Amino acid sequence: MARFEHFAIYADDTTALAEFHMSLFGLAIARKGAGDPPGYFLADEAGGAIEIIGRPAGSPPVNQRWVCHLAYWSDDVAAAEKQVRALGIDIEPETRVDNDELKTFFFLDPAGNRIQVVWRREPLAAGG
Repeated sequence: MARFEHFAIYADDTTALAEFHMSLFGLAIARKGAGDPPGYFLADEAGGAIEIIGRPAGSPPVNQRWVCHLAYWSDDVAAAEKQVRALGIDIEPETRVDNDELKTFFFLDPAGNRIQVVWRREPLAAGG
C-alpha cells in the first residue's frame, strides 16, 4: 500500500535543529517553508525524511495535531483511504486534501498514534 515518507517533530529554533540534523546525520534540505520560523523537510539519500515544525508560542512541548505522526507515501491515496475505512477506522475529514500537488489524510491507528497517508507531485527527496 505505502512506504515510509517522513516523521514530524517540533523545534523552538527550526533552523538550528535543521542544521544539527544536516551536520550530524548528513541530511539535506528537501523543502523549506516560508513561515516564521521556517519549517523544513530534511531527507536522506533513500528518500526518508523528517519534518521540523516551529513550536507555536506558549504551546506544550508536543502537539499531536501536527507533530509526532508517521507519514506513509502512497501512489493511490483514494485506495488507501478505502482500505483504512474498511477496517472501521475514521478519517479526520478536515485533514483531507485532494488536488494536483498533494493528496493526503490523517487517522489514528488502533493504539492512538497519528498516521498520515500522502502523495506529492514532487517527492520530498530524490530517492522518494
